[in-house]
Amino acid sequence: MMTVMQNSSSRTSSKAAAQSRKEATHERIVEVATRAIRRSGYAGTGVADIMKEAGLTHGGFYAHFASRDALLAEA
Repeated sequence: MMTVMQNSSSRTSSKAAAQSRKEATHERIVEVATRAIRRSGYAGTGVADIMKEAGLTHGGFYAHFASRDALLAEA
C-alpha cells in the first residue's frame, strides 16, 4: 500500500485554484446574463437559457446565486 501525503501549502493552493475557477465561472454567468437581459429584457431572461449559453448545467446555477432575482440584480 502506498500513502500519499500532501503538505498544507498544496491543499491551500488547490483551494485557491478552485476558488479562482468558481469566481471565473460566476463572472461568466453574469456576463451571459447581462447580454440576455439586453436581448430579451428581465421577463424574457431565464436561468436555463443563461446557463446553456454559458455552457453550464442548470443545476450548477445555485452554487453561484440564491435565486434568479439575485443573478439579475448582479447583472
